[in-house]
Amino acid sequence: MKTHAQVVIIGGGAVGVSVLYHLAKAGVSDCLLIEKNELTSGSTWHAAGNIPTYANSWGGMRAGNYAWRLYKDLGETVGYPITYRHTGAFWPAHTRERIDFFSHLVGISKGLGYDLAMLSPAEMDAMHPYFRSGESVMGGIFDPYEGDVDPSQLTQALAKGARDLGAEVARFTQVTGITRQPGGEWHVSTDKGDVVCESVVNASGYYGRAVGEMVEQSLPVVTLEHQYLVTESLPELEADPKNFPLVRDPDIMYYLRRERNGLLLGSYGHEGRPVWLDGTPDCFANQLFPDSIDDIAKVLEAALSHVPILGEAGVSRFINGPIPYSPDGAPLCGPAFGLPNFYHACCFPVGITHSAAAGKTLTEWITEGEPEWDMSNWDPRRFGDWATFDYTAKRASELYEHQYAIPYPHRIWKSARPVRRTPLYDTLKAQGAVFGQVAGWERAFWFETDVAKDDGELSFHHEVWHEAVRAECEGLRDRAGVMDHGGFTRYEVEGPGATDFLDHVFCGAMPAVGRVKLSYMLTPKGKVWSEATIARLAEDRFLLCGPTLADQRDHDWMTQFLPEEGVSLRRGSAFDAALMVMGPKSRDILQPLTDADLSRDAAPWMSVREITIADAEAIALRVSYIGELGWELHMRSEDLETVYGAIMREGRSEGIVQFGSYALNAMRIEKGYHGWGADFGIEYTALDAGLDRFVSKKKDRFVGREAFLEQVKQPKDYHFAGFVLDDDGPDPLSSEPILREGKPVGYVTSGGTGFRIGRRIALGYLTIDVEPGEVFDIEILGSPERATVTTLPFYDPENTRLKS
Repeated sequence: MKTHAQVVIIGGGAVGVSVLYHLAKAGVSDCLLIEKNELTSGSTWHAAGNIPTYANSWGGMRAGNYAWRLYKDLGETVGYPITYRHTGAFWPAHTRERIDFFSHLVGISKGLGYDLAMLSPAEMDAMHPYFRSGESVMGGIFDPYEGDVDPSQLTQALAKGARDLGAEVARFTQVTGITRQPGGEWHVSTDKGDVVCESVVNASGYYGRAVGEMVEQSLPVVTLEHQYLVTESLPELEADPKNFPLVRDPDIMYYLRRERNGLLLGSYGHEGRPVWLDGTPDCFANQLFPDSIDDIAKVLEAALSHVPILGEAGVSRFINGPIPYSPDGAPLCGPAFGLPNFYHACCFPVGITHSAAAGKTLTEWITEGEPEWDMSNWDPRRFGDWATFDYTAKRASELYEHQYAIPYPHRIWKSARPVRRTPLYDTLKAQGAVFGQVAGWERAFWFETDVAKDDGELSFHHEVWHEAVRAECEGLRDRAGVMDHGGFTRYEVEGPGATDFLDHVFCGAMPAVGRVKLSYMLTPKGKVWSEATIARLAEDRFLLCGPTLADQRDHDWMTQFLPEEGVSLRRGSAFDAALMVMGPKSRDILQPLTDADLSRDAAPWMSVREITIADAEAIALRVSYIGELGWELHMRSEDLETVYGAIMREGRSEGIVQFGSYALNAMRIEKGYHGWGADFGIEYTALDAGLDRFVSKKKDRFVGREAFLEQVKQPKDYHFAGFVLDDDGPDPLSSEPILREGKPVGYVTSGGTGFRIGRRIALGYLTIDVEPGEVFDIEILGSPERATVTTLPFYDPENTRLKS
């Protein structure tokens, strides 16, 4: 085994070997993959090997499409034949809501240039010789790209391709420790010797948590049981070798495909069962859990009514193997928090499909410093210490049980809560708050009223909270509102070099003392990394507030540019609680509670002051994410109840309302404000996103400046726009296509009802330049609806309310 390498990869499953292969293809052949047993001996060897393009999101569809395109020619490319069958797949729907969701997915595929399509029951029956739609199936969706691959052959082919390019694999080698050297290199100790390297990739599957602990990180990884069965050979299949589509029925919760001359049937139709709650065994190579026949029997019985041939088949074998899950069901794939050149690529519930995208993404992180696609929903830094093992086990079990549930946009997960809550949690709960969870924080999403009670019903159409949120927005528009915003991402930046540091990291000029600016971080390629509201409290003292889920991610990004001395960058703040007090009556409510002058002249829009309010110290930012006169009051948690109580007492006569995240989001869309993870990210330049007004033309130095100046000279790839939709109907959803004459020319990034203006609205990107007044169609749940381009913002375009 070599003693030095550029990259060491720990784990020899499909994901780890894919990373090895992609790195070697990118010219990084000085790589060593270390596997404690044989390649594929973890979750890979027993995986069903299905490769769907169908997914619930833009990113998932791209990952699946990348996988099948890579795998279909891989055997020939590397000279290692593999079994890959391109069969297609269809998903039957037994409910109207499932049809709506499938129609939405077909719309997403249009924006990507894919060919998912809706099917009738008769079309499904015609393309599958053994499927019968019967009376319950209303229709379905067709994925023409799906296939299946032998996972072990796939992994061995990737390994051969990597070896041929110079990479090395050390099998039956146990990693025993990982330490970082004073010079920044990583020292990986094994039972066969040690290796020093520049970068490490933790691709150890359900051992990802154990490897993370070697570098003092407790990753939110839990292992669950997942079972499928393979039937004995059937005479009908022996006589007919032709392929037929995979069937995946989410309402009955099974998937079924051909496996040689038998059938393979898998199921998610049982409760989530986490295993190894007392610790992962030292070795679980090529092993399975005991069969759980009762779990699959009920699903099998239901499937028989649609695939009668199953009743003629004996069971050849059950496969009940380990499958890793995170608290949101997505992989942990990207940089490790606080550990330069250390990456995680583990916890892939759909590992065979997603291993290709993992290899692509990790290679781009290592070789280019940023990936092509926005993979923030895979970034391991989206979780913090709050995502404990117990929390992960409970939430993963709930996710497993909902693997095939319709992913409604407003589903609120119930398990393992509460975790993080502000001192106002019980008070707000008693007042009708319906809480959701953001980065572990309990946050009021909306407030029940006498006529709007949380009934638990989910829909793509009208939901019970709509009228309650309408009242919250109208109350803010006409009077005032207050929101407890737990979980703000905050950074304190201080020191004589603070201004120079922030000027380098952010593309905008720094605010003057006592002022606030919104600014953006660009990548060296000129893409938009993130944003922060920057409040300058003194000449060399700043408070930054950013997206809740980007806390660790953005801290890592800024840290890489931190000078050795002269600047301190601190995550968090002693002022760790926040109240948003907004609306035309907000000044009248707050002024009696403070000696500070809150008049328009003394506290203008985009200003900041340290004040005392209700006898508590606070940092008062005169900013508003909703487009009304208002303040963000940042204070210590121990003062939150006192200040809130004083505001509510003072505001009672002014008709103050409580508002939550649903209202906040609706109002920020009305203002055309970009949301991180929705309307901007690293796939867009500042010019694409319409954020170039925030880029300083006077600064001669900031990250991404050279790329931005080049982009100014080129036509834009995208054009950010706002749309008003005609009439009533379901709210537009993210990723739905924007059409001109039936052809996709863009997609929605944010949509909903603007309750203050009483219209359905959407934000999105077009691939063509447009002018206000031009008319398009937005396809909502499969139905094209007229949408007119409108000058942003939709609400209060002159910002007179903000500046009042």
